[in-house]
Amino acid sequence: MSALAKAARGVASPLLAAGLLLAAMSGCSEKAAEAPAKPTGPAMMPQSQVVMFGAGSSQEGERLYGEKCAFCHAGRNTGTIMLGRRLDPATAELHKRTDLQADYVKAVVRNGLVNMPPLSRVEVSDEELDRIAARLARNGRK
Repeated sequence: MSALAKAARGVASPLLAAGLLLAAMSGCSEKAAEAPAKPTGPAMMPQSQVVMFGAGSSQEGERLYGEKCAFCHAGRNTGTIMLGRRLDPATAELHKRTDLQADYVKAVVRNGLVNMPPLSRVEVSDEELDRIAARLARNGRK
């Protein structure tokens, strides 16, 4: 076999492999384009509302929740994203939940849970936490 034939043979294999790879990838992109859209879950509060959550509310627990908690637990933020992955995305925003108990809220805030760090009494006082927990538990089991 001549040197030219050997060189051509050495180039043909990588070119053939590249062609097969491109053909396979193009088939994937066509299938991906045909795939139905993944559901995104319930609509979450827009960020422009998250920053003002609870401001002007006559309910002190709601105002405190907006000040201390909403940054992570309202709209599409760290707390709601993490809760949405572990639980039903419809229950990711804490202020919309109906299954929370005040004692549970307080325990999670003080001790942390999974990705949520514990918050000290300097960050959220006991009095503030009592009001926030009561607000979140307003629709929950007594």
